Amino acid sequence: MLDYYAPAKFGPPRHVHREDDELFLIVAGSVLIWTPDEVQTAEAGDTVFLPRGKEHTWKGYGDDPIHLQVIVSPGEFECFIPKIVQQRLTAEDIAALTRVADEAGMDITGPPISDAELAEYLAAPTWNRSEGEAL
Repeated sequence: MLDYYAPAKFGPPRHVHREDDELFLIVAGSVLIWTPDEVQTAEAGDTVFLPRGKEHTWKGYGDDPIHLQVIVSPGEFECFIPKIVQQRLTAEDIAALTRVADEAGMDITGPPISDAELAEYLAAPTWNRSEGEAL
């Protein structure tokens, strides 16, 4: 389990956990969760499940910092956060993040959600791309 804090409007690159499922408990702030098939928002008190093998990312929106509790199972991911902190990597350090992510059983698949994408998604916060309509 990770107790994760991030500044407002932070978001990691798009990625896939090869072997780990993730369960997010949103403690503070508001986040937009993106997968290739669905976009949804989550706020304090909400939980979001992301199964292994599913490409995803998230981005905070609003002015409040983000606080997440993340349960990762079976747990190969625990080395990732300490290594990126130690190396002082940012979401823009894609090459270095890719190396560290590979060691943690992850594949970086694309950039973080842009501000323009965030605005578009927030205009229709929950939608299913396979059906092409807002939910």
